[in-house]
Amino acid sequence: MIEDVAGRTLVRAAMKAPYLERDEEHLLAIRWREKKDQDALHLITVAHMRLVISMASKFRHYGLPLGDLIQEGHVGLLEAAARFEPAREVRFSTYATWWIRASMQDYILRNWSIVRGGTSSAQKALFFNLRRLRARLANGA
Repeated sequence: MIEDVAGRTLVRAAMKAPYLERDEEHLLAIRWREKKDQDALHLITVAHMRLVISMASKFRHYGLPLGDLIQEGHVGLLEAAARFEPAREVRFSTYATWWIRASMQDYILRNWSIVRGGTSSAQKALFFNLRRLRARLANGA
């Protein structure tokens, strides 16, 4: 019950956060990269929490708490901020998507089953495609 209230509060806060224009995002990324400006990092991460929540909702079917998936996605978002290079002229959300997904997938692999899953790229791909393949087999396609 408390998790539902906290989750709704988090989602509401994320939806109220302003979108960043390309130039504003670029300037914030430079401030974070060059000066380690914590305010710039905060503005970038708050503006992209919608992305984290959206991606977390796509992994709900693994039975793990949505709040935990969001937290792991936030860790990925922070990793993306630490590694982002504004000089490449790529939007932060495009870059961060890969880090957020990787962080969530690693969390799922560590916690979805008591049986340890694979850690190589091929084993991860097999794990995340397994559900789709099972459904296809069950439908006789």
